[in-house]
Amino acid sequence: MTTTPQVCNGRLASCNQPTPLLHLTSFVKPFTTLPQTRSTAAQRCAQRRFTSRVWCHQEQQAEPKVTTRRRLLLAGKAILLSAACPCCTQMAQASGAEPFRYAGEAGPSTWPGTCTIGQQQSPINIPLADHLAQTRVASSEKKHESAGFIKLQFEQSTGNGKDVKFNFEQQIEKSANTKFKFEQKVEEFGDIKFGFEANLYEQKLDRFGDINFHYDNQSGAAVSNPGHGTPQVKPPKGNTIQVGGKEMELAQWHFHTPSEHAFDGERKSMEAHLVHKDSEGRLAVIAVMLQEGTSDPNPAVRFALENVPEAAGQEKATGQQSMQLQSLLPQPESNAHRPYIHYVGSLTTPPCSEEVQWFVFTDIVVIPGRQLEQFQQFADKANLGVPANARPLMPLNNRSLDYAFL
Repeated sequence: MTTTPQVCNGRLASCNQPTPLLHLTSFVKPFTTLPQTRSTAAQRCAQRRFTSRVWCHQEQQAEPKVTTRRRLLLAGKAILLSAACPCCTQMAQASGAEPFRYAGEAGPSTWPGTCTIGQQQSPINIPLADHLAQTRVASSEKKHESAGFIKLQFEQSTGNGKDVKFNFEQQIEKSANTKFKFEQKVEEFGDIKFGFEANLYEQKLDRFGDINFHYDNQSGAAVSNPGHGTPQVKPPKGNTIQVGGKEMELAQWHFHTPSEHAFDGERKSMEAHLVHKDSEGRLAVIAVMLQEGTSDPNPAVRFALENVPEAAGQEKATGQQSMQLQSLLPQPESNAHRPYIHYVGSLTTPPCSEEVQWFVFTDIVVIPGRQLEQFQQFADKANLGVPANARPLMPLNNRSLDYAFL
């Protein structure tokens, strides 16, 4: 995820008015703890888990090294500098004094400060298959609890002493579909038949619940070229989400290739980051996986690529063109939910500020191969011949993962 001008080494502020560090007091604490699967870049590449041979080379080059005394001193120096002047790092990067890249001498292994010593860094590998398998086992072993019963009574007098009476009672269990039929032969009236079906779904919403999107102002955006391999789109005001009881404004959106997050060690073709900020400056990022396949060109990807300036540091107004952001969102599933994984992480580019709320959708959006190639060509220009702009995977470090609607 790329940074916005308001982020200064862990603080969300303008240079004239710093604000406190990010806090999580208003967010629900995730509770599902899973172990982190560790493997080297060489092993992952050998298992053919990446879609790009070039990215395998980059991942191996960026494999975390043993922290040396010199690197710790440099990291400490960067933190002290940021504490004295929270915006100094940002201004230095803006002036081009300390650029970052995804390859070469300015690659991820050289990023300073929190990027080096932070314990809640992004992106991460998300164990998905194990969770789904455990969920299936737990569901099959669960003892159904009673949700109550349906009771029907009927009585009718015929006037000739042959009254019709019957009683029917049926227990209903939670998380179960209940069907039953009732038949009774009555001499005076013939057969009496009726049927009933109850569909009961027990869905726990004790996490963040669904993410509700209100992207209502699609025109008037500006597209910039920050110089490290992705168009960055700054939308107009009036595009919000509702999550965890909070409203958050869309601040910017951009892409990475290959995807920065991985599911079971496998990265997808691309990843879109929709960066949101609440009224207190806290960040939440919606991550959407984009996978190469057979489809029409994605309108939002096309909007970004067609409007990004060639020169780094430039910005272009798009007038009344529509961003068409809905094309970046996975379609809701049959139960009306969009499943996702939530965890607490960081920005994925310097200054790598932490306590960022991540919501990684598990369903993918398909894009055509031509659009993937166009984006890789754009990333290639900024990263010394490497058509990629994704940070290597970071350790989970005992963080909890919250699996929603899975």
